[in-house]
Amino acid sequence: KYTDLNAIIDRAIDINGTRDGLNRSPPPKFRTRNGRMIDFGACVHLGDEQSWQGQPHDFLGFDEVVQFLETQVRFLMGWVRTTTPGQRTRIVMASNPPVMAQGDWIIRFFRPWLDLTHPHPAKPGELRWFVTAPDGSDLEVVNGQPFEIEGQVLIPLSRTFIPASVKDNPYLADTDYQGKL
Repeated sequence: KYTDLNAIIDRAIDINGTRDGLNRSPPPKFRTRNGRMIDFGACVHLGDEQSWQGQPHDFLGFDEVVQFLETQVRFLMGWVRTTTPGQRTRIVMASNPPVMAQGDWIIRFFRPWLDLTHPHPAKPGELRWFVTAPDGSDLEVVNGQPFEIEGQVLIPLSRTFIPASVKDNPYLADTDYQGKL
């Protein structure tokens, strides 16, 4: 929900060093001192992600991604693009483990890193390459070279998983937060 964005907006102000350029009206936007634009968004209900259709972003960051439905995440991922030559695009999904079944999709999404029965398990931080198969499922491929399936050429995208715990967070490592967990 948009009300859940207060802490992340406050942190963005701290990093930027000023609140100049911030518009908190939904959806909140923040033009940083170096000219970058940050859109803060929310998708409470299935269908809310449609409001972002056609709005390109070169970075998409999810906080607590398992609170989103997989269909919302995949839809939003479709608008990560740029027209600037050489501009990198990236999607980051930060999250704790799912606490409800609706978040279990994340285990399939990062199966090579999380599923002990995977035939070729991945190490933390190891890049793997995926395309979306015609049936909508993820298909792991050997590398980032274009891949043809059923006459359609698909461009693989890299994916990785980096596990972390409270001790990896320099802001929380020396607090009593681990005890509360």
